[in-house]
Amino acid sequence: MLQFVLLVVILAGLAYGAWRLLRATANRPRTRTIGPDDDPEFLNRLNHGKDPR
Repeated sequence: MLQFVLLVVILAGLAYGAWRLLRATANRPRTRTIGPDDDPEFLNRLNHGKDPR
C-alpha cells in the first residue's frame, strides 16, 4: 500500500513539473524586435558624423 502511495506522489510530481515547464515555454516571446542599436550600418552612420540624407 505504501509503495502505491509513493508511486502516485512521484507521478503527480512529474506531471506537475511537466505542466509548469510547458507553461513556461508557452509564455516566452516568439520573435525579437530589432532596434536601431542592432543595425551596424546605422551605428556606422552615427559614428562618422556624416549626414545620411
